[in-house]
Amino acid sequence: MAIIWQRSLDGKLYEVRTAGASVRLYRNGVNHSQWNPNRPLAGSIWDLIVVPTLYRKPETIGDVLMLGFGAGAVGCQMAALIAPQRIVGIDLDPIHLSIAQGFFECPDICELVAADAVEWVESSCEEARFDVIVEDLYGEAEGLPARCVTMDAAWCRSLGQMLRPGGVLIFNLVEPDKVAHLPMFRDAALRRRFSESITYRIEGYENRVVAFSEAPFNPAILKANLRAIERRYPACRGVARRYTKCRRSSNSSPH
Repeated sequence: MAIIWQRSLDGKLYEVRTAGASVRLYRNGVNHSQWNPNRPLAGSIWDLIVVPTLYRKPETIGDVLMLGFGAGAVGCQMAALIAPQRIVGIDLDPIHLSIAQGFFECPDICELVAADAVEWVESSCEEARFDVIVEDLYGEAEGLPARCVTMDAAWCRSLGQMLRPGGVLIFNLVEPDKVAHLPMFRDAALRRRFSESITYRIEGYENRVVAFSEAPFNPAILKANLRAIERRYPACRGVARRYTKCRRSSNSSPH
């Protein structure tokens, strides 16, 4: 693995590394983004954030909001695989967004905003609407990912307010024991609205990616989308076998 760019700014060490066609962003030793344009599904944890969107027909996804954009690995994946009209990427760290544009070659559909995600949501939730919202708000502490925002019912209601009917709300959680305590499983009003959920994991990572919706997650559409992706990107063939679905689609109870 080669380091092609490195800077130490405000006590944070940024490194852009390459391995073959893959480009990766590390901050203080934590891998924040990884992207290979030849293999947009590469069997990594970032794949799991994209997978819930593949339960929808691509033409139904127009606007995507990503809170915690990083250097844009997932943004690049979504642009390649579902081709939404617009991806709004919010990140507190402007260096991440500069790296996204300079090294990850984020597509033109990405509108990148350096801002505090909570403040941005508070100022935008009255008007902004999206078909997919990704919440992946982590920094790092002592070389490990550390969550930046409290996952409470008020926060989830704000995100839900910005979601169009039938849209998909996706959370990346480093701590698997917190999945059952998500407000969508505990708060009665949120549970009624987000009646469908799926959870994915992948070997080698503690993360759980949990997606919620009012509409069912259609496995036939997922299968068709994965077949189309494998035809377009032969290097992706068989990679979906690494993904493990670990929750039933009904969100009628927290267990």
